[in-house]
Amino acid sequence: MFTAFNGCAPRDYCVPAEQDGETFGYRTWKRDHFNQDIVIIGIHGFCGASIDYANLGNYLVQRQANTALYAYELRGQGSDPIHERRGDIGDPAQWYNDLNTFTQLVKKRHPKAKIIWYGESMGALIATHALDSAPAGKPPCDALVLSSPIVRFKDDIELWKIALVQVAATTVPLARVPTDALTGQQDIQVTQSTVHGEQAKTNSYNVEKHTLRLLGTLARLIDGMNSCASRIQVPTLFLLGEHDYLITDPDVRGFIARLPESTDKTYHYYKGAYHLLMYDEKKEKVFRDVDKWVNQQRAK
Repeated sequence: MFTAFNGCAPRDYCVPAEQDGETFGYRTWKRDHFNQDIVIIGIHGFCGASIDYANLGNYLVQRQANTALYAYELRGQGSDPIHERRGDIGDPAQWYNDLNTFTQLVKKRHPKAKIIWYGESMGALIATHALDSAPAGKPPCDALVLSSPIVRFKDDIELWKIALVQVAATTVPLARVPTDALTGQQDIQVTQSTVHGEQAKTNSYNVEKHTLRLLGTLARLIDGMNSCASRIQVPTLFLLGEHDYLITDPDVRGFIARLPESTDKTYHYYKGAYHLLMYDEKKEKVFRDVDKWVNQQRAK
């Protein structure tokens, strides 16, 4: 059973994870005294936190009184209450279990609402694989948003580096390396005005080094994304910026082409935009498109 407890900031509660009794924080953006009929669950990205959804949450609060947004802290990231575990994950199934458990908490609070999973970057990997691991015919969410989804490794990333990380993850899994180990880049542009290294250092939840087994896990999730595509049966919204360093427009289009023909799919490609779309200069356009799509899901 999930309960909130004292000691958290306003709209920042703690959730016991059903499988191991541990607690993780989460935030909500919603109007009081409304019965929300759609609830978005945000799954943040690598080196991110629930607060990353603040821009989108505040936008929706102003325009959709009947929509709520909940975003929770991911196990092994910078707001994990167990400091020693920050930068590590034992098994990706823990991420899926946490997401499913959190979804059940939200459903108890909003039993009549449609549930939309909104994954950004690494969060898109987790959402896609969690959906794929659900029992056939019983999707845990009603719709899906994949923002800047890393659906495959870019062609200019040397595969031997990925293979090396995966081998090292099996031999020295708890060894820690800098967060750019997969790309080999120090300064990845994530918005028009920021690069990843500089932006991350300003965050209190930044993790400077991650374990090889976490990086190996991410490599396996990326490698397995295209095999998940054919089993996505819920309406799905794809969002991508033109200058996303980690993924390309043809790669996302190729992923979308693998979805079942019957799956309702929408794709928005933003000229001039970068990876962190919720912080990008184009974010207002992104939010308008999300707003419109969410209303379409309400009408179905």
